[in-house]
Amino acid sequence: MKEDYEKMRIALRYWLIGRGYYKAAEAMDFAEYYHDGKRKDGSHEFSHQVSQANLARTLVEHFTFKEEVFIVIFLHDICEDKGISFEEIESKYGERVLKAVKLITKVYRGIKIPNDQYYTGMAECEITSVCKGFDRVHNLMSMIGGFNPEKRMSYIKETLDFTIPMLKKARRRYPYQEGVYENIKFIMTNQIQLYTALNEEILTHKN
Repeated sequence: MKEDYEKMRIALRYWLIGRGYYKAAEAMDFAEYYHDGKRKDGSHEFSHQVSQANLARTLVEHFTFKEEVFIVIFLHDICEDKGISFEEIESKYGERVLKAVKLITKVYRGIKIPNDQYYTGMAECEITSVCKGFDRVHNLMSMIGGFNPEKRMSYIKETLDFTIPMLKKARRRYPYQEGVYENIKFIMTNQIQLYTALNEEILTHKN
């Protein structure tokens, strides 16, 4: 697991530099410094961001703001989970990144944004909308090893009630990124269908 993460991380960093995404490589190093723990499934904490960025690599040509998507992927949890201020994000990465990071941050300094407001805001940003999609894809992918059954079902419900509708709104608003939204939605839908089928099979065998 650790070796796979290290290989993915190194390959990703070289890819970013090869594309000339120097600010994204800087954001990767900055975020990795703070995300130095373990996820609930035992994987490296920063593998969450690295996995998302590797998926984003396959769709990069569809992004309106290509480098900024990677910067926000690396930074999307850092204000909520690590206490980094919005002011520091702006000073390091500029106003466009700050706007996207603000929109993807659900809890900041004790203030939690309700789901309706949270997802409405993200649908109106071409960067945040795709970054939230990648975030949810990886959360769904890794939830079996990290969440109890109740938490898994709440993630699935939120995805169906809020995340996928948000992606559909953003797709209409930003048609240039249509391929990204469709790809993310397809992966999510299949993840949910697979989990539901496996869960039903387990319950059937128990009964």
